[in-house]
Amino acid sequence: MNEKIAKEYITLIPNVFSSFSELNKDSVKLTHMQNHVIEFMYMQQRPLNIKDISIGLNIAKQQLTNIIRDLENTGYLVKIPDTKDKRAVLVSLTPKGKEIENKKWTDIYQKFTKNLTKLSDEEKIDLAFSLHKVNVLLKKMEN
Repeated sequence: MNEKIAKEYITLIPNVFSSFSELNKDSVKLTHMQNHVIEFMYMQQRPLNIKDISIGLNIAKQQLTNIIRDLENTGYLVKIPDTKDKRAVLVSLTPKGKEIENKKWTDIYQKFTKNLTKLSDEEKIDLAFSLHKVNVLLKKMEN
């Protein structure tokens, strides 16, 4: 049974990736790495130091520094002093950074709901149940 589940899971990954890639196409005018940083910051919903971003995205701090500089120069991020550690700075999304991420997710949602029109009502019920169940069970496996 474990082998069957593992095969289905491994089959699911490229399907989800392909579907999401298509939905995400042309949503953001940033580079791939810039998009990752903005998205990570957006999901964290708080200012972060460069080390935390580096660890969270598994990106070398040297590479991340250049990405953050470019995003700061274009108005998507801002650096602020860390009140707890005077040597460090925190990186935070600007309203422009939050806006671009909100727009991206709105576009993805709209494209996805449009794709749902290709399914029958019964297929939509099956998909909703399946996605919910997969999310619940994967979360349970984390703990």
